Amino acid sequence: MLGEIFRSFKKSLKVKKLTKEYLKLRMDLSSGTAFEILTADTNKRDDIIQQIVDTAYNEPNNQPPIKKFKITRNNLTEIIQRLEIMGCGQYAKGHYVAISSILYPQTLEYIFYKKRKNMDENQRMAIDLINYFAKNNTGNIVDIDYE
Repeated sequence: MLGEIFRSFKKSLKVKKLTKEYLKLRMDLSSGTAFEILTADTNKRDDIIQQIVDTAYNEPNNQPPIKKFKITRNNLTEIIQRLEIMGCGQYAKGHYVAISSILYPQTLEYIFYKKRKNMDENQRMAIDLINYFAKNNTGNIVDIDYE
């Protein structure tokens, strides 16, 4: 149990650092001129996203939803971008929602447990994720049978 607490704390520190770096690079990019934005080197930002995705993909608690829903690293990268577009590019109780949503099995399974058919369903998902972190929830959002 103590090992799990230490692992979780270490992961949290790593993710906070990476999130801060990611947002700084994103802010630098978005405050540039059109030419600067088009010619910007996004390698560092992409590397940070890949580190975040690797952390989520290698998280032991995420393995059941990753296996059940056949989630790939590419899926995780894409969902961060989609969540930001849908309004999850914000903080809620210390969590940058677009990134934190892929780091916990409860939110990860909620994202992937069904195909959302329209913008309304996607917006509902985004609101649910923001509220999940804003209310410091820790339980399941949906019940999934992993057997």
